[in-house]
Amino acid sequence: MIERVILAGGGTGGHLFPGIAVHEELKRREPELESLFVGTARGIETKVIPALGERLECLDVGPLKGRTRGQLVKNLLALPTAGYEAAKLLRNFRPSLVIGVGGYAAGPMVATAAALGIPTALLEQNASV
Repeated sequence: MIERVILAGGGTGGHLFPGIAVHEELKRREPELESLFVGTARGIETKVIPALGERLECLDVGPLKGRTRGQLVKNLLALPTAGYEAAKLLRNFRPSLVIGVGGYAAGPMVATAAALGIPTALLEQNASV
């Protein structure tokens, strides 16, 4: 039984809305499920998740591809802090499961959860079978 779940990622609707659909199905199956969404302050999640009445925490993490050398260095240097913040969220919320839905916040959150032995899952909407 899943008691608490973190859904990490967002940025765009293509990442966020499939994650919300998974969340809605989990809530249908487990009405007492406690949820926490983790994203970035720049993503669509800052508008959508509060409007749904769900809790959102943000990590300061950015893209690693397609950036100038300076932006890449800045975003790489931000990763340890994002991992530390992810660990704090995981310790405080104590999820049964962490689901990465794609987007910048998913990486540090899922990697940190896996390192701490918390079950993780990845949602990849673009995979072909």
